[in-house]
Amino acid sequence: MKPRRWLASIEPRVLREFDRPWLSWMKPWIDSHDLLSFRRQPLAVGVAIGVTLGVIPTQIEVFFVFLLCVLFRGNIVAATVVGWYNNAFTVVPLYVCAFYLGDFILPGTRVIPELKNPNGDWWGAFTMWVEALGLPLVVGLIPMGIVLGVISYFAVHLLWLRPVWARAKRMRESRNKL
Repeated sequence: MKPRRWLASIEPRVLREFDRPWLSWMKPWIDSHDLLSFRRQPLAVGVAIGVTLGVIPTQIEVFFVFLLCVLFRGNIVAATVVGWYNNAFTVVPLYVCAFYLGDFILPGTRVIPELKNPNGDWWGAFTMWVEALGLPLVVGLIPMGIVLGVISYFAVHLLWLRPVWARAKRMRESRNKL
């Protein structure tokens, strides 16, 4: 099954979950705000919101994802799932990139602190490392999240329209052969 058809088949199944008596009051509101719509525009907005806010280091991003998806009519499922790109495996490279971006933006030169593991306490060592990154990390996360969000927005549009462009090309070629 093609991805677009698969995504289109998800929407009715998700909306059916809101037929339950205790959730039925939410269905018209959710449907009118495109929060569960898997069409191109709500999906692209949801992915962009999820990628942009995915750089936030805590789980408070879910609240902001929901709020922005309501405001900008984005798909909340896509935004939540895509926001998981910032996980235990990717957090260190993302934060190092954000640190260097923040260091580039801020005046002066800073050196990235070393990640140490005192007494096997990885969580404590990691939180101390993030605190040591400080202002360059915070400053770098903002433009990094925005740039990644804009790129992902246009990437969803391009991926969605790729089959349409391929079909138009085939039609032009067949018309030229006649």
